[in-house]
Parts: sequence; structure tokens; C-alpha cells
Amino acid sequence: MTRIMQKLNTGGMMKFNLFSARNPDAAARNKPVFDPRGADAERTALTIALHSLLETLPQSYSGRENIKLLCHAILGATSHLRFVWVGFSEDSSDAVAPYAAAGDCAQECQDWRLPAVCFDPAGPYSQAFPEHGESAEKSGHLFMPWRASRDACTVSGALAIPLRSEKRGLRGMIVFYADSLDYFSHMGVPLFQAFCHVAEIIWKQSNLLHMVTQKAQQDPLTGFMNRRHTMNVLEKAIAHADQAQESLSILLCRVEGFNKINDLYGWMAADSILAAFAKETVALMRPQDKGGRWTGVEFLYVLPDADAERAESIAKNLQEYFLVHPINVKNWSIRLALAVGIATYSKQCTGLDDLLQHANQNMLNGVDELPSSTL
Repeated sequence: MTRIMQKLNTGGMMKFNLFSARNPDAAARNKPVFDPRGADAERTALTIALHSLLETLPQSYSGRENIKLLCHAILGATSHLRFVWVGFSEDSSDAVAPYAAAGDCAQECQDWRLPAVCFDPAGPYSQAFPEHGESAEKSGHLFMPWRASRDACTVSGALAIPLRSEKRGLRGMIVFYADSLDYFSHMGVPLFQAFCHVAEIIWKQSNLLHMVTQKAQQDPLTGFMNRRHTMNVLEKAIAHADQAQESLSILLCRVEGFNKINDLYGWMAADSILAAFAKETVALMRPQDKGGRWTGVEFLYVLPDADAERAESIAKNLQEYFLVHPINVKNWSIRLALAVGIATYSKQCTGLDDLLQHANQNMLNGVDELPSSTL
């Protein structure tokens, strides 16, 4: 049988020849031995599971849920695979939690994080459960999850296959854990690579759907939520405030005199000023606050867990900040005057329109005293 890769040592990570006959004390631990006479039937069962998965895989938004379905489809076709682990590692990661995982072995370990150095884009590689005296804490070992529960381990071999990702700095990997050390040597790699290709398709499709959805909800100039998405977020915030009995306020903020800015500097500079304004307001708001572009020069900010006093403080900070800190665009430095209207939600409010109407009515020019309205 052709060898997939030679035994090598890269970056402190020992990679075993996939078809080598390395036999740690598996017999002593009563681990099963795979009967090669059943390999054809095993491949058939896994192939049927793969075809069934491709036919029934839902075209849903959640890549995580679909990859979990893939893991369960693999495990449902064979009793020799005990666990399937799927993860994605950023360049800055040291240990990687699973993006999705399934299998009985989850009960054996409390922590399924793997070292980031396990993610090798070069190709598939296998590892055997470490022999007695060999440390499972060795850098890059696929059996790290068992470091605190070595005797509970019910698997003998692992096969890791990289997943291709179009996102720069992100690497993916699937790890198949088998009960017998010789399982992968008799089964080969291609069938498991086919499952990996399906996982790559799911991952890419999920990212594409996420990107398309994000674009549909985003104002292209400022990066803020567009008006429709802002309405949806506000409706959800009102429902949450009702259920959790928390306060909720909104700010309706208008950049004053913008027509003059447009006439003086041109529409391209005016657009740059709006984009810079939106970016700077993010730094002035709390992490939980959400901003949306309401009209051309109006912005709506949803402030969860903010009563009228907190909302008024945020509004004044916005006005005072932009009077003192000009927006710098090209060779121009421009101070902005803001009109801000505040409205605070209460159960006496007759609806979303009331909240928006009160905010609009309370919108004032400049830095005059800001009235607040509790509905």
C-alpha cells in the first residue's frame, strides 16, 4: 500500500507514517484491533453516509450546525470512529476550542482544546496514543485532551486532515479518533478527505451567507446598520427591555448645517466627513450601544440598559466632543454641530413609532439644554 507520508519531525511535532505498524501497549489496554476483512463494508457504509449527507444537508445560515450534522453522519456510519473534532485556528491562537465536535469520547475529557501547532496545512498525518512514559503534553499532540485522564481513553489512533480556508490567517483541521490503531492504515485517507471537502464547502457557504447578510444590513458609507436593520435591532431591544424589565433609551442625532459643508467641500469630502463622524462616535459609546444610519445626515443610537439620565449624559458628551474635536478630512479640519433628541422607553409607550416620534421632537440644535422624554 502506498505510504501517505514519511515519518518526520517538524516544529517539534512528531508525525507518524500513516500506515506504519506502530503498536504501543494497545493490547494491554484491551483496545480493539480492526479486521481488514471488514474494510470494504466500512468504506461502503461511510460512502452511503456521505451521499446521504450531501442530499439532505440543509442550506441553513449556521455553518456550525451543518458541520455538527457532518460529524454525526460520520459517527453514525461506523462503530470504530469514537470522536470527530473540527476546529479553526487564528494565527494568534495557542490553544483551539472545537468549532464543532461529536462522539462518545466527549464524556472522557473536560477540555477538548488542541494546541495550535497541530494545525499543519501540509497534509494529513496520524498519531498514536502515547505509550506509557511518553508525554501526551508534548507540543502538537492530538491526544492533549486526555492529559489529565489518560486511563479513561478509549481510542488508539487519530487522523488529522487540514481544511482550506479563504480567510487569511485562519487554518482549519478535522481530527478523526478511532478505537483501533490500525483503522486508518486499512481504511486509507481519501474517504475521510471527501468528508473534509464537504466541511470546506459548508464553511465557505456559511461565510458567504454571513457576508451577504452583513452587507444587506449595513450602510455602505459609514459601516453602521442601515435603516431596516436598525428598526429590527430596536424592536428586539424593546422586547428585551420588556422581558428583563430593563431601561432602554435612544438618541436621534443629526449633523447640522451639512448642506453648507456639501456646497463648500463637495460631496466626496462630505461623505468622508460622515464616515469619519460615524467611526468616531463608536469610540464614545458603550460596547453594547448600536448605531444606525437613519437618514442622510441622521443617526439613531440604541442604548440598552440606559435610563434618561444616562442617555442625556451620552448625548451631551457627543455634542461637546465634536465641538472641541474637529473632523480631519484631507486638508480640512471641520467642527460639527449636532442636534440630539433623546427618548426613554417605558411600558406606557404605545409602540415603536411613539419612541421615535418623541426622539425626533426632542431633537435640538447645538449644545442647548437637552430635554429628555420618558414615554
